[in-house]
Amino acid sequence: MQNGECCAQEWGTVYLVGAGSDAGMLTREGLRLLRQADCIVYDDLLDASVLAEAGASCERISVGKRYKSHKKEQEEIHEILIEKARQGKLVVRLKGGDPTVFGRGGEEYLAVTGEGIRCEIIPGVSSCIAAPAHMGIPVTHRGLASSFTVVTGHGAMETAESYETLAGLKGTLVYLMGLHKAGEIAEGLIGAGKDPQTPVSVLSRVFTQDEERRDGTLADLSELARDAQAPAILVIGPTAGLHLRKEMQERPYTLVVGTASFTRKMAALLQDHDLPADECPCMGIVEDRLVIPAAEELAEYDWAVFTSANGVRIFLDELRSRKTDIRILSRMKFACIGPGTAALLEEQLLYADLIPEIYTAEALAEALVNAVRPGQKVLILRALYSNPILTKMLEREKIQYKECHIYNVQYMEQYRPVQGRHYAYIVFASAGGVRGFLTGNEIPEGTVPVCIGESTAAELERLTGCRGITADECSAQGILQSITTHHGGRK
Repeated sequence: MQNGECCAQEWGTVYLVGAGSDAGMLTREGLRLLRQADCIVYDDLLDASVLAEAGASCERISVGKRYKSHKKEQEEIHEILIEKARQGKLVVRLKGGDPTVFGRGGEEYLAVTGEGIRCEIIPGVSSCIAAPAHMGIPVTHRGLASSFTVVTGHGAMETAESYETLAGLKGTLVYLMGLHKAGEIAEGLIGAGKDPQTPVSVLSRVFTQDEERRDGTLADLSELARDAQAPAILVIGPTAGLHLRKEMQERPYTLVVGTASFTRKMAALLQDHDLPADECPCMGIVEDRLVIPAAEELAEYDWAVFTSANGVRIFLDELRSRKTDIRILSRMKFACIGPGTAALLEEQLLYADLIPEIYTAEALAEALVNAVRPGQKVLILRALYSNPILTKMLEREKIQYKECHIYNVQYMEQYRPVQGRHYAYIVFASAGGVRGFLTGNEIPEGTVPVCIGESTAAELERLTGCRGITADECSAQGILQSITTHHGGRK
């Protein structure tokens, strides 16, 4: 082979994956491929929590397109997909909704396979169905509409349906990307004979905190769309007059800042308690396993202390990678800050000997100094910039210890939260999360910060002068309790 050429057998595969209209609508197959991907080429308007499912080493390339604003032209996107596949990578072309519903998935498929590269389409839930349903409008309904037609608001004229054809349809018309041509659409349909009193609905920013539904008639469409925020969908037809969504009571929205695993867990917990939450998985775990003592040194310690599940995972993974016999820990006792951390130990049939009654660093430190016998040695395995109260109390009691910073939590800039949203609460799970988030972001006026523990609250106060709310215990449950108690007091 010459000039860097390679045979097709060495090339990777491109998967055109539909991310659905909301993070919860990503298919199992799409999620599987996302977690295996070497490279993700993604559009705008994707939920950050979807991208966070990819591995830490996965390359991420943004090629989003918005109205009159393109980061990459279509031909450039084709070139990127082909280039990355020729490098032998598993490439996921991640697209909102479904790749083939006005997503130019067909063009990308032909461009990639035209170069002899394998390509597969993984369908997604299109916004043409999901958004109206979410906002209480079925696209079909017995007695009102037995069909629906999806139309692009700015398609090629030579392939577009005529207004005469569309006006004669009895079913539901769903216009995607039609907000800026709403007046023209209404005029064209009415001019072609569509009843001006036909129900219409303008659905904007669906599946976000700012989602809005504006109802009226076809004659009002231009006015309804005038100040609506993009992206928006126009629904025209009898079903647009239906309201199949019960209005929810006003509930506080929360933005959860942290690692992907934490934001997923915390947001799910809030939503389980009928509290809507958005994930901001902007923090990444940077491991430093080299500081974990060798087996011979580990055998010298009487206690191992963990202040997070991440610490447990990294420690056990490193022992596994070194092929360390677990029996080396037979004399060691384990102290964990809470039951969530202890649960990860239990998966390996290792059980915590000490869990404080209150899940805080202070309570853990106090319980530990009371449990350690004279002459015993303590090994602390935790993150950089952790609460210093633990080591201070050990030093005060003259207890011999070694602290190993086996990981650090760092900000990943590509996961900035969507601007323009308004939250009642913003959750911080670490001091690093506070520092990272405040790099290029501000806590909006009226938003209450909620910190998982004292060190996080202290860092927030150092940077902003505000402490916000500190959870009574360092856990997701503690944060939930803080939010529900505070919100109950504000009503």
